[in-house]
Amino acid sequence: DQVGAANAYRAHRAAAALPVVVGRVTDAELDANPQLVKSMSVQPPRGSGTVRTIRIGSADLIDLQPCRGTHVANTAEIGRVVVTKIEKKSAQSRRVVLGWAAES
Repeated sequence: DQVGAANAYRAHRAAAALPVVVGRVTDAELDANPQLVKSMSVQPPRGSGTVRTIRIGSADLIDLQPCRGTHVANTAEIGRVVVTKIEKKSAQSRRVVLGWAAES
């Protein structure tokens, strides 16, 4: 099922302790690479000349996109979480609901 597959993938990635690296791109670089903006409803903050980015993974790139939140140093710091539900919101959008895994 989708939830089980998502949990297996998430567990593998979190255990890998992939680095989470903060970087920057210029507003012009962001304009030239619209695929960096993955949210359809929220645009990254602009106007200062640069936009902060978060990169997950190094040689094995998992994600790279603009962000202005607080982040872990690597994926192992996330702890044990599980996918509890996947909701279809539209043809292109899914909501993935996470929960904390029980301690063993």
